[in-house]
Amino acid sequence: MPPLSRIARLQITAIVVLGLVVGVVAGIWLVHVNRVVGVGVYTVTAHLPDSGGIFTNAEVTYLGIPVGRVGPLHLTRDGVDVELQLDSGAAKVPASAMAVVANRSAIGEQFIDLQPTRGDDDAHLHDGSTITRSSVPPPLDEVVASTVRLAQSIPLDDLHTVITELGKALNGQSDNLSRLVDSLSTLAADGADNLPATIGLIRDANSVLATQADQSDAILAWSHGLDVLTATLSTSDPDLRRLLTTGNASASRLSELVQRNGGDAAKVVHDLASVTRTIRPATYTTSLTFAMLSNISAGSHSTAPGDGQIHFGVVLETNNPPACTQGYEGTTRIIDEMKRANPDFDIRYDDFPFNTGAGCTVPQGNPTGVRSAARTVYANPNTPQPWDSTPKKDPDRLDLTPLARQLAALMGVRPA
Repeated sequence: MPPLSRIARLQITAIVVLGLVVGVVAGIWLVHVNRVVGVGVYTVTAHLPDSGGIFTNAEVTYLGIPVGRVGPLHLTRDGVDVELQLDSGAAKVPASAMAVVANRSAIGEQFIDLQPTRGDDDAHLHDGSTITRSSVPPPLDEVVASTVRLAQSIPLDDLHTVITELGKALNGQSDNLSRLVDSLSTLAADGADNLPATIGLIRDANSVLATQADQSDAILAWSHGLDVLTATLSTSDPDLRRLLTTGNASASRLSELVQRNGGDAAKVVHDLASVTRTIRPATYTTSLTFAMLSNISAGSHSTAPGDGQIHFGVVLETNNPPACTQGYEGTTRIIDEMKRANPDFDIRYDDFPFNTGAGCTVPQGNPTGVRSAARTVYANPNTPQPWDSTPKKDPDRLDLTPLARQLAALMGVRPA
């Protein structure tokens, strides 16, 4: 055999090299030789309670994007360990991802879909990682058995009645059903447009419900009060009906009264405002006065019980503290001037000018200066005393301690 020429040898060498390159490329892209030798991939183990129909060389996806293939399956005491051979150049998968065995169609074609969950998104799967969260579809025989049991549990007569009544109810309602579908479509579109607000509402609902739970006692009390109010309104139904019947005439009379006396009423309100501003410093003692008037009115029945006699009680009071006289000298001078001008002047019968300048002039803190109008504000325990920091004492209360001590000495009583 003659020796090959140099050109022939080069052609044969090129064909061999090209064949090797094509074989390597075909092995990588079609046969996935790199997965067999472990080049360009990293292995992750997923713990499944059941195989779920998954098989070796099935596709592995992350958010619908292929990221690898299923490797060997290993039976364990707790289920099945599935090796996932993920491409190093594919998308990074979070370490908190969950392995879900899913089907592409009704005839099978199982694959594993890695779905993200709430966790540390900074950590990603690497060679040797494990996935503990998983989900597999229920076995087909259990689904079929459950469907059969459901079908057998439905009473045929009742189902026939329901279908018949639905037919009668929906007969001739095509226009209404069309409007209902259109309204539902509009509602769904509005819900999609306002999805962030809806999510925020659902997120904040927990706070609202927690507040309602904390206020449950107050809500129950309010409900009880509303029940009492409703019962009262029910009991007073005749009166309410009579009020509604006569309300128009009463409103007309009230309107006429306001029209006739509106100006005078406004003047009275204006004058009452002036009076209120005047007596405002003495509000504390004024309220006590009205309270005592109420007690006097209630006690009048005991004074005249209807037995033909009037009953009085006498309470002796000492001059403690003594009445203030300093500042009232002007009244005496006015009376003296009236007597000099008219020797027959009698203070008991004749009028004389009112002394508007009369008033207690002793300094604050003096025991006798406790009953002037300018000092009524200091009767309020909440008002601090301007003269010292000692606790307030009620000057109008009888102090019998000195009298008791004197009586004890006269009677020869000695403290134990």
